[in-house]
Amino acid sequence: MTREDIIKEYGDILHSADSIIDNAPPLISISPKLDIALGGGVPEGSLFMMTGPEKIGKTILALQVCKNAQKVVVPEGEKRKIYYGNIEGRLKARDIRGVHGLDRNPELFEVIGSRKGNILTGEKYLSAFDKIIYNEPHSVVVIDSFSALAAEREIVGEIVDSDVAPMHKFVAKFTRRFANVLPINRVTLVGITHLMANIAFGAKKTKVEKTSNALKYAQDVKLWGTHKIPIKKGDTQIGQEAHWIVENTATDTPPGQKVTSIIKYGRGIWEEYELITVAKDFGIVEGAGWMTIPGVDKKIQGLVGAATYLEENPSAYSDLKSTVFEMVGLECG
Repeated sequence: MTREDIIKEYGDILHSADSIIDNAPPLISISPKLDIALGGGVPEGSLFMMTGPEKIGKTILALQVCKNAQKVVVPEGEKRKIYYGNIEGRLKARDIRGVHGLDRNPELFEVIGSRKGNILTGEKYLSAFDKIIYNEPHSVVVIDSFSALAAEREIVGEIVDSDVAPMHKFVAKFTRRFANVLPINRVTLVGITHLMANIAFGAKKTKVEKTSNALKYAQDVKLWGTHKIPIKKGDTQIGQEAHWIVENTATDTPPGQKVTSIIKYGRGIWEEYELITVAKDFGIVEGAGWMTIPGVDKKIQGLVGAATYLEENPSAYSDLKSTVFEMVGLECG
């Protein structure tokens, strides 16, 4: 069978290796520290997974990705729609309001979740996500969380019924269906999973990820959260550091790095605080108690004070980010 025969029978399915390089998808930024660790961010059209302990900031990080995806240009005449799968039913008003800059216009951002009289099963959730992935190019789908998906027989059965991992086969089939469609339709899938106690005899890990093996194989970018540390202003906790291990990247940057993301309550990922700490580590920002920022004609006290200054002066933030990203060889999106 010749090349022409293949094209005649199956369509235009033969592509050069260089076409993959030349048509690399744009990167969706997350935050300064995470972007540096991931080689620029999360590629559009990939599977980005997060796991970790409770309250570490997985939902805020997912909303942050949604916010930044809204800034990435799509082809003329198309728009990027965000679909947030609120499977756990714990997405709160404070979470949505607390991500600075997130466009909540219903034409651009919608939540998928159960309503009174219509409790969605795991099968229905996955079916809805499947239809979006196949029919809405450039969209972002958040599944919060895969671990909370409950099969129909779990929902309608008795509480004492015993069934081992009934959703795994559905998640595996869903994964096989979307694996080749995400990069073609440039749909970005953001998935969250939980940790559970490891009851295996002699196991070294006390907790393991509650997910299917199919998702582990399919993930392009993976962050594993380890712990959090409070950030205080005086005696008041104003945010937290979330500590992550980069298990997978989708760029030339190698995995295995340890990185922190900074959350400020009421703002989301505190990009300004992250940038100040990175710039200080690189020697671009000098000082300890009082800090000198390039291009700023006054010294500013403390990390919190410097981050607040950058919040109030977006041009200073942009200039400093450009300097930092140029130093590490990344484009400043």
